[in-house]
Amino acid sequence: MADLQTLQREIYANKVRRGWNVTDVGKEIVLMVEELGELARAYKNSDKQPAPDVSHKADMVDAIGDLMVYCLGLCEMLQVDAGEVLEAIIANNKTRSHTGWM
Repeated sequence: MADLQTLQREIYANKVRRGWNVTDVGKEIVLMVEELGELARAYKNSDKQPAPDVSHKADMVDAIGDLMVYCLGLCEMLQVDAGEVLEAIIANNKTRSHTGWM
């Protein structure tokens, strides 16, 4: 498998080749929210079983893949290395405490 930097460049090149957005960050965020909505809808329509056994898994995986593509494409648009972004958040999460409602 290619590294994240190679993937983000390939995703960006495909966006350019297809005439898709490569400049408007807000548009990318809206498209990502739409994909997140698809993921939520797939889960809502599932049987709510534990992750390995949940129904509608294929629909969820498809939405997750689309979100990943948007994230990598956005990294390339912003001219940041997705691998570095991921490594930084992983390191941060090792010591960060979460106080969210879940």
